[in-house]
Amino acid sequence: MQIYTNNKKIESALKQKEIQELLSYFHVLPEPVILREIRKNFPQQTHLDKNLDMLIDNGIILRQSRRYQFCSEVVEDYPTTDMVKHFIQRNTETYSTEQLLVWLGEKLWSDNSGETLIADIPFPTCNRLVNESFHLVTINCAGKLTETLPNYFENISRPKLFPQLSELIGDVNPDFFNNQIGLIIERIMADKSPRRDSIFLESLLSSGVIEKQPDWRMLISVYNEDGLLDLVQELDARTQFLFARQLAEELLGDRESFTYLIKKKA
Repeated sequence: MQIYTNNKKIESALKQKEIQELLSYFHVLPEPVILREIRKNFPQQTHLDKNLDMLIDNGIILRQSRRYQFCSEVVEDYPTTDMVKHFIQRNTETYSTEQLLVWLGEKLWSDNSGETLIADIPFPTCNRLVNESFHLVTINCAGKLTETLPNYFENISRPKLFPQLSELIGDVNPDFFNNQIGLIIERIMADKSPRRDSIFLESLLSSGVIEKQPDWRMLISVYNEDGLLDLVQELDARTQFLFARQLAEELLGDRESFTYLIKKKA
């Protein structure tokens, strides 16, 4: 199960293996159980009482009359299907899929779920690599993490997911790295060749941001910050959270990911 809250410390704790085991257990329980029954099913959990208290404090488990039960809705399918279908029908004849994906990533995407949200379906993800002059963004379909720079730095503690970039970059300081690739990107967008070979140049080449044959050029879409679509979609936090992810899934289609660059205002 995937769990989203506005408290990232709690969200991280809820992803622990022992917590996930408890959530799966309570999700399928037909009726409330007493603590003795829970302990019988989880004899190896040394922090069982503490884990239960955390789930209760965050409104996921209800303890009433000494019995415990699951009290959170689990999202097993998107409730926003009709909204997404209508949005696509209304806008795809006017705007390209790429324009809509960039609008989605810059204007609509939010990590604020509005409340603790538990999902039994995988969601698309959106990862960013940011410096003062640009945002490099990758939107991934559910269950996929392509080998892009935003995905790498968002998951730098899991280098095995990105063997090429991990071997090339290692654990370089993100701020220093951003500054160096920013200088290269600025030269290429000005139709100039990079000054020298480096791991920063190679990382841009290997992750498909730029290419050098037949000429140096950007391979990904580049947008100005003040030139983005200004579509209006009035939604509460929970609905927006789910709507954005389902819309990303639909717009990506067969693509595993979409990466673009936003040029920041000077």
